[in-house]
Amino acid sequence: MLKKLVSENNPQVVAELIDTQLKTGQLTLAELKTKVFGKHWREELLHEVLQEIAAKLDKAAASEIVEYLTDQNGQEQKFSNLFLAAQCLLKVKDGVNKQTEEKLLKACQKLLQYGTGFLILYQNAQELQETYQIRSRSIAAIAQTWKSDPQTLPWLKILAHSSDSGEVRATAVEVIARGWPEAPEIYLMLKNLVKSDQSWAVRSTAIREMAAGWPDTSDTLPLLMARAQSDPSPAVRTASLQQLAEKWHDRTDTLLLLRTIADADENLGVRVAAWQAIARGWPTVLGTLSLLQNLAQTGSSTLRTVAVRELGAGWPAETEVYLLLKTLAESDSSKEVRTAALEELVSHWRDEPDIYPLLKTLAESDPTSTVRRTAVRSVASGWPEKPETLTFLKKIALGDRDAEMREIALQQIALGWPDRPKTLSLLQQVAGSEDYWTVRQVAVECAAALPSDNLEVFTWLKNLAESDRDLNVRETAVQQIARAWSHREETLPFLKSRADSESDSHLLSVLVREIVRGWPDDAETLPWLKIQVDSRDAVVRQTAVQELARNWPDAAETWMLLQALAEGDESPALRQMALQKLARGRTNEPETFEWLKSRAGQDEDSQVRAIALVELMRGWREEPGMFEFLRDRAVSDPYGQKGSFPYNPRFTALEAIIEHYPENPGVVPLLRSLASDDEDEQVRALADRRLRSEEW
Repeated sequence: MLKKLVSENNPQVVAELIDTQLKTGQLTLAELKTKVFGKHWREELLHEVLQEIAAKLDKAAASEIVEYLTDQNGQEQKFSNLFLAAQCLLKVKDGVNKQTEEKLLKACQKLLQYGTGFLILYQNAQELQETYQIRSRSIAAIAQTWKSDPQTLPWLKILAHSSDSGEVRATAVEVIARGWPEAPEIYLMLKNLVKSDQSWAVRSTAIREMAAGWPDTSDTLPLLMARAQSDPSPAVRTASLQQLAEKWHDRTDTLLLLRTIADADENLGVRVAAWQAIARGWPTVLGTLSLLQNLAQTGSSTLRTVAVRELGAGWPAETEVYLLLKTLAESDSSKEVRTAALEELVSHWRDEPDIYPLLKTLAESDPTSTVRRTAVRSVASGWPEKPETLTFLKKIALGDRDAEMREIALQQIALGWPDRPKTLSLLQQVAGSEDYWTVRQVAVECAAALPSDNLEVFTWLKNLAESDRDLNVRETAVQQIARAWSHREETLPFLKSRADSESDSHLLSVLVREIVRGWPDDAETLPWLKIQVDSRDAVVRQTAVQELARNWPDAAETWMLLQALAEGDESPALRQMALQKLARGRTNEPETFEWLKSRAGQDEDSQVRAIALVELMRGWREEPGMFEFLRDRAVSDPYGQKGSFPYNPRFTALEAIIEHYPENPGVVPLLRSLASDDEDEQVRALADRRLRSEEW
């Protein structure tokens, strides 16, 4: 319902229509919660519409909606339910009841501890980035939503000066400076942070906020000039010089300082930033052009590249710049410089008669593939009207020694000449005769993307999906059929028939994923997916579990299946996946806590037991009895280095105790016992290090 309204109206009109339905009884408040907010809070593209709908509600109805959103489990969606609830609260004219507001505030404040402490050790790079984004977003939401609360600013100040990570504290500094610029103590706080905070992120943020909010205060300019030269962090020096160039570009001493930094700073990144600031801020000053021309010929490869970029962007009318870049494109020793010079020539001197021949020559003769790829793309995109361009690209596609060059040529032909009848035949020819599967794969992708709904292409793709000699080509054909021909009635039956007969576990997983994501609303999709959950192949079962949790997160049967798999599947990896889906998707369910504790104690695989402990600490670290439970695991887990990976649940439990329960009176006796005679070397060493690091 909501998506149809949104497709036809702007957010305000949609809100009016929903409000009218509520007032006329066509829609009840319960239906608004479940069918509108409940169904769509996970879709951030619809958040603006949901906020406008909330703005029309009275206090009682708004309170129900905000509390409903607060109660949802949003961990898998990066807690977008809480951020939506905060935005709705801002929109509601009459506010919500105090209890509901306090509940939301506590939930947002709790996010500040999300993924912290020893949990960092169990997160990959993407999860670490997501954790930081969630924590920073919670700070911004609190600062915006509860700005008028007298407790908010003191809370943010404490956070800004805490022992938390520099990136999180920097977020607090930023929202303080932007939200309370009129508070007399804020400038002094920023100045002190710039001078003495240990975090480069905090110092950089404080510098940017001082320059933005207090540029005319007498201490700001001298402080920034000092930090641009002497701060120990390259990031802070860079932030300082960028602010100087932006806010004080009319001062001669700013340019002189930037030139000094560009020549003498010990860090290459800082020198790059200084040269960019000079080129963009002082292009008309005598000497800037000659300095950059000299840099383009005598600097390091990185600085030559920077100079080339800035010369092309800043002086496109200068003949001497054109001639210099042409020379560099042909003969500079660095492929990065040659590539940059080529791109600038195409961007700013496309009409020069020498450019097209130069590109064709370099596409065939440059010693590096980086330059050759750039030249081919430039020829195709810049001169499609020339008859020889297509001939040249076909020559590359069919005969170049470099497979990646052949791929690029095919892509450019399909992109530039999609309606030409011979384009399809060329792509099919390459897909059938090429030796490299990567080139064949690109040919298939390009053919499938051609604009006409060609039944011949559909049939050809089906044949490839059934019998091509390369697994990767079969996979590509399956994906293109599922995505480009989903509107054809025979597509879904064909894909299911392939799934029924496919013996390769990877391709069967691809088929499962494409079928579920392409036809989630088909009545037969969910029953079919449940059959795949019982596949004999663990890889296929994992894919089925992922799609089940992704597409049917609110179905009770989903959680029953996940629980059964987490307890009984023969694959430790799948048990772990199911366990994590349950832990993060059912945090609000009281039975999840006890169930996770049982898995932490009973699973036969040490890694699964350790991950169960990690998930317990992620969502239930404040639950009564957690210290005692972890102590039992640290002492009694049967870890014997025989798990699927050397995760040690005893070590994990002890890490959690040390990090999160240091004041508990049971910690010291536990550490002493483990450090003195425990048979596990890892556990013994960790306990001993902790005892030695503190005065007990």
